Amino acid sequence: MTLWKSFGASVRGPGHIAEGLPNQDAWMSFHHAWGDGVVVSDGVGSKPFSNFGSDAACLAVGCAALAYRIKADTSHVEINRDFLFEGIQHHWLSNISPLEPRDCSATCLFAFRFGDGLIHLGMLGDGLIAALKSDSSVVSLSEDKGHGFSNITTALSPNVSPNEWRHFSLPEEECIAVLLCTDGVADDLDDVDGFVSGFIEAHCSIAEISANRRTRAMLEKWPTPKHSDDKTIACLFREDVPDA
Repeated sequence: MTLWKSFGASVRGPGHIAEGLPNQDAWMSFHHAWGDGVVVSDGVGSKPFSNFGSDAACLAVGCAALAYRIKADTSHVEINRDFLFEGIQHHWLSNISPLEPRDCSATCLFAFRFGDGLIHLGMLGDGLIAALKSDSSVVSLSEDKGHGFSNITTALSPNVSPNEWRHFSLPEEECIAVLLCTDGVADDLDDVDGFVSGFIEAHCSIAEISANRRTRAMLEKWPTPKHSDDKTIACLFREDVPDA
């Protein structure tokens, strides 16, 4: 029997601690009869209510994933991914109301499964999504920085379109774990594959509460002092247990 579990942590960066500002990152996991998933979000720093925006993004993914599952179960045709992305946008706008969307901009990264044999992964904005496969290889999505630094981050808004999302799926049976990181972590990684493999190996074999604590301690002692961003990691992983 296969169970899907999760853990994670989010900490304020040194800049927000010094200024007495709230954490603009957020993460959430969900485990239901219909599916399992994790999501992380990074509120755009220049926006006054970005911490509300990131919380709303996490809740929006959970609602949209359920709607996607219901639609898949009741429809006789394959569901277009645009349905999911538009659902996330719709629920996010509903969740932040009556605040102005421009004041709540936030990125959105998710990984979930709902029994169709696939792990679905999606990303809007910066950060990192990485999946460790059963052959020990790592596949990932991250921000394309090949055109130089940009201070404009793609984020949830009333005008974001489905083609601005990056996404892929992989068979559940090939996936050991998926790691989601906001850019406060992702931007400091020189060896993404090595970090992902090592982190998953060190954390997925211990109890969830211990994994949460160990992850938080690692983020609080993050070895790049000049990096002042909030930092968040969330992990969805499989655990194969013997049948009773």
